[in-house]
Amino acid sequence: MLTGPRLQGEFRTDDRARAAYAEGAGIYRIVPAGVAVPVTVEDLIRLVRWAGETDTPLVPRGAGSAMGGGNVGDGVVVDLTRLGPARLEIHAADRRACVTAGVTAGALDAAAREHGLRFPPMPSSGRWATLGGMAATNAAGASAVRMGSIRPWIAALEWVAADGATHRWAREGHEPLAPRWEAVTARIHAAGPLIRARFPRVRKNSSGYAVDAVLDSGDALDLLIGSEGTLGLITALECRLAPIAGASAGLRIALRSLDELADVVNALLPLRPSALEMLDSTFLELVAKQGGEVPALTRGAEALLLVEFERATATAARGTVGDAVRAVSAWATEVETAITPEDAESLWAIRHAASPILARLPDTHRSLQVIEDGAVPVSRLADYVRLVRRVTRAHGQEAVIFGHAGDGNIHVNLLVDTTTTGWEAEVTAVLREVSSGTTALGGTLSGEHGDGRLRADALDSVFGPELVALFREIKAAFDPAGLLNPGIKLPAGEAPVDRLKVGAAATEIPADIALALREIERTGGYARPRLELAR
Repeated sequence: MLTGPRLQGEFRTDDRARAAYAEGAGIYRIVPAGVAVPVTVEDLIRLVRWAGETDTPLVPRGAGSAMGGGNVGDGVVVDLTRLGPARLEIHAADRRACVTAGVTAGALDAAAREHGLRFPPMPSSGRWATLGGMAATNAAGASAVRMGSIRPWIAALEWVAADGATHRWAREGHEPLAPRWEAVTARIHAAGPLIRARFPRVRKNSSGYAVDAVLDSGDALDLLIGSEGTLGLITALECRLAPIAGASAGLRIALRSLDELADVVNALLPLRPSALEMLDSTFLELVAKQGGEVPALTRGAEALLLVEFERATATAARGTVGDAVRAVSAWATEVETAITPEDAESLWAIRHAASPILARLPDTHRSLQVIEDGAVPVSRLADYVRLVRRVTRAHGQEAVIFGHAGDGNIHVNLLVDTTTTGWEAEVTAVLREVSSGTTALGGTLSGEHGDGRLRADALDSVFGPELVALFREIKAAFDPAGLLNPGIKLPAGEAPVDRLKVGAAATEIPADIALALREIERTGGYARPRLELAR
């Protein structure tokens, strides 16, 4: 049995504790070798040094809500949600906040609003997504079309390196880089022309290491953001905040043909929307099939766009909605506007119906997030939706399509009948063909969720072997022994649709824990401490 270091927190290797951390969001069930829950940075340092001495892989994890499988693995799962001493400090005059990694985005935003401020990169999972986890995946959300991903909102990171040393890197300056980090940063700049040529020209990207961002900023801090715990373990952040918008208004647009999609989105982007979401007809059909309320204007529509504008005053917001109606009039014949908070709540109700409906599906028809985060240039958005429809239908799989149209970032949930023979092979084929098609469209496989283990083996197709070799140099410079989240973010030769939480081949875990994990998935209960399940 694995014997861990002495911690103030917990280190467990019993079957129930390991089972409680065998799943996160996404498709995988991998029972780890052990579970560590450090409660101080000293705990974490001791754990990292022990891992180096014993050659034990570590799997950093926040709430476990990431989709790509970067939060499960064969090593020791390191639950960072209790890392303390807990800190959530708002410095209103500087529009800054200092937080420990386990603080959620929702908690930070709520605290900031007491000072007339907010945390803009708020994903739909913000009420449970930890800020450490969001930084690790370069997470975003509906507001990214105007506010960007979390990257520009991070002013500094505190982190523990693979040798157990602690660091604080800030955009205003940090300690001189170690020679190995200085060397790899120089390699990034030398590879500048190749990086510019090979990186997907999309509005947001969480795939690969962010060498393009390093070229733009000149700051190695950007390598840590989006690195999914493979370069170091984030312990605290300094975040930028923004003023609360004075007013908002929006509209709902029905598109009769996908041919209109890029034109309408491009007509709206100059008006600086704060959200620009798309619901494909597959989404609308699912809502109707499950008894949900579908707006009249969606009947016969191939897609629905939900648009929000934030302005300083209600008058300005209403004026922008009028401008938007005129901007799309050449393509959209049916538009609904929302100029009051009540109108806005009604307008967005259909978008918020997705998760409850998907959660109510029977266990024999599971919603699997396999091709769930592709992003393409906005001009190729309709082509991407058609690609997903064509490939999923060819392999007999139902798909629900929705996402961030303003960023060209589309989420897909496969609704898989797990009672059919050979469904795993069909899902693998869907992943392979859609990934190949995404690359052909000039896209990236992850707009905001990260590569995880799901997309790691496809990085060659997106970036080419030369850049993947550079990614390996970066990994080796930060983690020479390869113990931080191995198999994540870099090709490891693993089958991506394997070791699943569903199907006949799923690893058996205690039935009560399996049911509890399923309930977390159904209800979005990711804030629940997993060791509670193992009591």
